[in-house]
Amino acid sequence: MYVARLLSEALGGGSVESLSGERLRKPSEFEVDADSPSEPVVWVFPTYSWGVPPVVAYFIREVSFGKNALMARHYMVTTCGDDMGRADRQWRKLLGRRGITGESAYSVQMPNTYVCMKGFDVDSPEVARAKIESARTRVEAIAGSIISRGRDMLVRGSFAGLKTGVVYPWFVRFAMSPKPFGVTEVCRGCGACAGACPMGNISMVARGEGVCRPEWGDKCTMCLRCYHMCPHGAVSYGSKTHGKGRYTMMMAELPDRKSRR
Repeated sequence: MYVARLLSEALGGGSVESLSGERLRKPSEFEVDADSPSEPVVWVFPTYSWGVPPVVAYFIREVSFGKNALMARHYMVTTCGDDMGRADRQWRKLLGRRGITGESAYSVQMPNTYVCMKGFDVDSPEVARAKIESARTRVEAIAGSIISRGRDMLVRGSFAGLKTGVVYPWFVRFAMSPKPFGVTEVCRGCGACAGACPMGNISMVARGEGVCRPEWGDKCTMCLRCYHMCPHGAVSYGSKTHGKGRYTMMMAELPDRKSRR
């Protein structure tokens, strides 16, 4: 959302539509359109294991496209901790199956937030802030490229084909289960995790003496917003998040919300 809002401002204040809630749960009931065929449609999403997030892929497959959107130029901007593999090729194939040609694709490095596997952790506050500041310059360059219909600006990283072609499908199949999610004894039942979930996948359930605790359903996108936004640091992903950091800059670092929604 940070990158989407920066990009909207750089492009003159176009609308920013959040993919969350019913849009993600029932995309076939919604429509993507533009005010005119000359208005670009920009898809902004995080990189998931060097690929397109499954929930975004599902949205593209199922949502309806209005006449203007079908005629408009479509662009991709993906955020990534370090590199994005060949996520752009996945995105182009998804749009191609809907009769839309994807134009240029771009990547923006943002703070690492994935913590559910060995060797993965959040960046230090200094590195995270440096990435956020660099993202502003990067987004300005992307906006200029979109306006001038420039070429891709991507950081694929090493072994891009292997990462997207092998690691990504493994990750989607074996590493996206919500079952390990739970809370530690410091949970106060505040419901912040349930309120933050973009899928409405977390329910607060009474557990004796009126104490509520979160329970995760099976519609998890693995965005980890619940984990990072818990004000008490109570949400865990089994033993995999023991000793891992939390990214707490999300709300504090968002730019001014002046673009229309």
